[in-house]
Amino acid sequence: MLARPERPLSPAAAAARSTLPTDTGMPLRIDFTDRHEHHPPTIKAYALEKAEKVARFFDGVNHIQIVLDRDAGKHRTEMIAAAPPNLRFVATAVEDSVTAAIDSAIDKIERQVVKAKERLKDHHPREHKPER
Repeated sequence: MLARPERPLSPAAAAARSTLPTDTGMPLRIDFTDRHEHHPPTIKAYALEKAEKVARFFDGVNHIQIVLDRDAGKHRTEMIAAAPPNLRFVATAVEDSVTAAIDSAIDKIERQVVKAKERLKDHHPREHKPER
């Protein structure tokens, strides 16, 4: 079996890889789904850029699903973020424009993630015993 030489990363790929959380050892995976309408690549790039920022609030987030839908003239965005152990954050937003729906869903997810991180954080400082 021949080993394939690794290709050097493009500057954009290297920058994207460096922004992903490395504390968990798992890279951030983002799944994007269009339902009932094909959105332009600019909307997809906008949603992916916003979703990557969720990992800044909580390093444990390792998977985000983005679902864009259009129903009765309104744009619906659903985001599901997962973090170990068994933490799931779900946000749904319905707005007139797709970017407003994405922004609203991101705001909801960010609030949930920050609140979960605060719950996990130990708020009781430990007393330091002076050495003798």
